[in-house]
Amino acid sequence: MAWEASWESPLAAYLSDFAGLIGDRRTGFTFQETIKGIIATGSLICQRIAAHSQVSAGTSKGGQRIIRLAKGESTKRSQLDAASLTERLRSHGLAELAEAESEDLWLMVDGSDLRKPHAQMMPDLMQVKDLDGQLVPGYRTLNVLGVTPKRRGILYHRLFSSAEADFASEPAEVQKALQTVHQAIQAQQHWCSVTWVMDRGFDDVAHWRTIWEQQEHLVCRVKHTERLLEYQAQNGNWRAGDIAAALAELRPYAKVQTEMVLSIAAR
Repeated sequence: MAWEASWESPLAAYLSDFAGLIGDRRTGFTFQETIKGIIATGSLICQRIAAHSQVSAGTSKGGQRIIRLAKGESTKRSQLDAASLTERLRSHGLAELAEAESEDLWLMVDGSDLRKPHAQMMPDLMQVKDLDGQLVPGYRTLNVLGVTPKRRGILYHRLFSSAEADFASEPAEVQKALQTVHQAIQAQQHWCSVTWVMDRGFDDVAHWRTIWEQQEHLVCRVKHTERLLEYQAQNGNWRAGDIAAALAELRPYAKVQTEMVLSIAAR
């Protein structure tokens, strides 16, 4: 993909949100050119990004400047670390979502692998599965995308590894994401209803309890259909049983909707 001149103004407006994190003009220009390279190439490979940069395209080691920026080696006077960038992305995303004037906010949670099959020297590499189910070096990522009619925004991103010195557990990472996004949404006080949409693997009572304690809703694909649960019967009493028994007690409309979700989850 070639960079279009008409993209310059929208890019400048978008990057203005990050201006407060940048401490010098050189870093600001490198940051801008890096974002342009990512958009133009659709890649995170530094040499490909540099090939679309006015600064680095003419040199054989243009990717090194991008690497120094990513590692923080050339940003001593700036706050371009992962936490600060993600916080600004979240603020920008919430502002975009609020423009839709919707009372409902949907939060799409995605946990996925970042595979680095040929990497050997990258820090804190862990084992993740490739598309064939084989273990390869890589990292785990956790992302939350906010969605309203005609708007969407990144509200959370975290790359982590079980090999990190301060790693606690993956459920702890999920809890941090749930609570961080909730606090950011509460500060906005804009939406009447917040619903988390979660894939299989997030059907954990601890995650669900956190969402319910935050007075939010959830829709989750179920991985462990054999687990017992408590459900409220139509007469108001609570019972213990499996998902099939709970479905039989749902009101007709809710039953149809739930069966549709379970059908999709089984595919």
